Amino acid sequence: MWKISVSVLMLVVFSGCMTNKRVAYIQDESKRKDLGNEFVNEQNRALIQTFDELYVNVSSFSEENPDMLSSGEVRMGGRNSTDYSLISYQVDEGGNIDLPLLGKTHVAGKTVDEVAEEIQEELKSYFYSPSVKVSFVNKNVTVVGLVANPGRYFYSGENINIFQALGLAGDIEEYGNREEVVIIREKNGRIMKNKVDLTDKSIFISDYYYLDSGDVIYVEPLNRRVWGIDQVPFSLILSAATTSLLIFDYIKGD
Repeated sequence: MWKISVSVLMLVVFSGCMTNKRVAYIQDESKRKDLGNEFVNEQNRALIQTFDELYVNVSSFSEENPDMLSSGEVRMGGRNSTDYSLISYQVDEGGNIDLPLLGKTHVAGKTVDEVAEEIQEELKSYFYSPSVKVSFVNKNVTVVGLVANPGRYFYSGENINIFQALGLAGDIEEYGNREEVVIIREKNGRIMKNKVDLTDKSIFISDYYYLDSGDVIYVEPLNRRVWGIDQVPFSLILSAATTSLLIFDYIKGD
């Protein structure tokens, strides 16, 4: 009887423990042997898509004023950079943005640098030595599930990788499943769902290592979380088991 009680007690105690293997990223049996290896996964330039929002800044030199203008007089949108989102240009369904002076300008399928060069060339008819900068203002990813701070996160660069996105959300919680992280991606009107294993080093060369703007990352719970094992009152169970053993020994002694 006491052997059975001890076995049950040990099972309960160890079932409440989370091993390092469950919470570690990029696991490798070779330990340090893999340090220093390179993984090739080139970042692709982000292409402008329908409904993207772009900030367009135009500055120019003039003989009368050699300084770069910053008052907004030739800045498309007529404001400074205090709030890009309020002065951005949304790409319409035809892939165009409507700019002052230039009118409809096709931008979809191009990089921001390509669009800047084209606008700069067009503006030479209006300004002396114009300089144009185009940037995204609404690139974002959504992280939900078992992370510390689920939500929608905006980023300024052209690309963001999955670990950076999880870092914005405060990382995966203890009972989040790192081996089956779901990525939901919408592309050309089609919604795709894929799972990635963040404990496998092959993630570095995966098509889902670098995220697309609009991607949704969903961190599923481990089975033990679904069963509610992490919420079991272990102290109460341990106390009850200990009391049972003492009573059993007392009865056996009589």
